[in-house]
Amino acid sequence: MGVIAYQFVKESTYDKLQLVNDIHTKDFVELHVKARHEVLLRNKMDQLSNYVAAYQDEIIAEINIESNVYKGSFIIFDKENDAYLYNKNYFIHIDDKDLESSFSGLNAGLNLIKLNGERYIYSQYSFSPWNWHIYGLYPLEEASELLKEVAFAVFMVCGFILVLMFFVTSLLYRSFVIKPLSEINQFSERLSILELEGKLRIKYPTEFRVLSKHLDIMRLKLTENIGRIEKANEELSQFSYRTSHDLKSPLTSSKKLTEFILLDIESGDIEEAKSNVLRVQSQVTKLESLVDDVLSLTKIDLLNDEEAEFDIKELVAEITDKRSTFFDEDGSTFLVNIDVVNPIIRGHKIRYQQIIENLVSNGFKYKDKHKEKPFVKLSIVCDGELLTINVEDNGVGIPKQYHDDLYQMFKRFHPNLASGSGLGLAIVKKHVEKMQGSISFDTSTEGSYFCIEIKRK
Repeated sequence: MGVIAYQFVKESTYDKLQLVNDIHTKDFVELHVKARHEVLLRNKMDQLSNYVAAYQDEIIAEINIESNVYKGSFIIFDKENDAYLYNKNYFIHIDDKDLESSFSGLNAGLNLIKLNGERYIYSQYSFSPWNWHIYGLYPLEEASELLKEVAFAVFMVCGFILVLMFFVTSLLYRSFVIKPLSEINQFSERLSILELEGKLRIKYPTEFRVLSKHLDIMRLKLTENIGRIEKANEELSQFSYRTSHDLKSPLTSSKKLTEFILLDIESGDIEEAKSNVLRVQSQVTKLESLVDDVLSLTKIDLLNDEEAEFDIKELVAEITDKRSTFFDEDGSTFLVNIDVVNPIIRGHKIRYQQIIENLVSNGFKYKDKHKEKPFVKLSIVCDGELLTINVEDNGVGIPKQYHDDLYQMFKRFHPNLASGSGLGLAIVKKHVEKMQGSISFDTSTEGSYFCIEIKRK
């Protein structure tokens, strides 16, 4: 950049010198040569050789006078006499041969001439009445000091600009590259050790802003997933403890009862032995029910088979037939209403089956014996793409203090009314969540009402 600026200033200086030299040469011709010739014309002495020679001598004398204003000098080539007229004190060690050689070698369009190793800018005018060629020569050395000063100033300015540009560039690089990269690096390190507090906010440049946005989304997802993992671990811990406890209890009871049975047999008390066998069977039945519920709960996350089409009406009929004996003996009324134009549904049949079975079973288990006509109502309706399953009963309801724990595992709210694992509603909830549906309930001493909404496929 400094070299370019120097070249520009250099060319500009040469142009100015050429212009100044042209002006001085033209003034010399106008004020001295033409002016004297006009005097000869006015006085009609232009044909008198003595007068013409005298006026020409005056001009030659003025050439030899050095000017304090003009640092150059003039050379006149008299073609008629084939002679060069110039200030010999100005052009030292230069003779006519040197001048003839230099001027004869001038190329058209160039304004530089070299005399005895020195370079000059020249301007040329012809004065035909006297057959003169007049040259104004200005030494380039006069411009060298100026050019040096200008070059120094140019390079100083360019150096300052370069330092300033480097400083500004380093600041911009630090602000737009180093700092964002450092923040991204620190944020990534925090993510690697699961320190998920604090957001990453980079506004510029665009690429880093997009990267920071993606990293922050990753942070949110990690936070969410860790929350799910912690919740799952807590549920797993609870599940393991309660399952082992509930499995151990009937096993311990059965083991003790078998000891009593052996003692009864040894003592010959067959009736008591039979009674204890029945108790063992009861405990085994409870254990079998618990194992079935646990298996149902664990299978919820393992249903990865492809979904298939099934008839919802046929599914309800199967459930009704399977539990008809239980319904009749219970003395409760089971009411079914299916208002679905197209009963063919696509999904996992087992999910719908366990949802309906658990809700209907709970309605019968927790009936209110003080009410004359206990009932359970199952209603399935379809409104557009939304399938709604409603289960209503007039049982004892769920106490208000247990509402927050309604879908927790191993929660039994009326253990004195019926036995169970306490996993039924937890199973229902997980199935509904897997199908991206919603579940709501309303309960009081008048009974319970569950509403499940699932988007139909």
